[in-house]
Amino acid sequence: MENKALRTVQDVGAIAFLIAFSHFVPLPLYSYAVVCFLVIWFLLRREGKTFRSIGLVKNGFSVKAVLIGLVSALLWVGFMQFIYIPVIKNLFVVPDYTEYDFIKGNISKLLMIITAAWLVGGFYEEVVFRGYIQNVLEKRFFKGSAVLWSIIVTSVLFGLYHWQQDIFGVIAAILGGLFWGILYKKFDNNLWIPILSHAIFDTITLVLIYTDRFGNLYR
Repeated sequence: MENKALRTVQDVGAIAFLIAFSHFVPLPLYSYAVVCFLVIWFLLRREGKTFRSIGLVKNGFSVKAVLIGLVSALLWVGFMQFIYIPVIKNLFVVPDYTEYDFIKGNISKLLMIITAAWLVGGFYEEVVFRGYIQNVLEKRFFKGSAVLWSIIVTSVLFGLYHWQQDIFGVIAAILGGLFWGILYKKFDNNLWIPILSHAIFDTITLVLIYTDRFGNLYR
């Protein structure tokens, strides 16, 4: 019982660290991602696991995975563009989202941010949330319960991770977390699929912001 309690404290501490570190220790040029990635590597290795254990396998990156990532990203862009944003703008007074205004009309900055979107938004965030946190919740916190609970809790944490945005950005992130969490489980924990979907979604959205066609809201 004592070992189980200690393990629970360690898991909670690891999850809290992964969510809070980038906000409270703002290292330059997304280098916080390297630190957190190494922490996950250490945590997995301590259990005799590798990144393959969370779905980051070589044969998972395939033409099929790319196509699923592309189609799902287009669906999610459509949801955000034609359902989520119009609905909240109709119901609430929503301030214009200006965080990425600096890329408008500047192709070099657009390409720089797209690169960051693939490395951090797509790869890093999916490894942390769907790959590590969702698996920890499923296997140790909600063991024997519906998988959906691990997806829901991970998605809420993913939303809170975006607390630097306003409430509408947090909600958008929660919904995105649900979407990518379900994709992850639907395709047998192939982590490349939510990585590709997330990265392509960010890319399309950044291009729409660059051309001032995204409803002036969230990436």
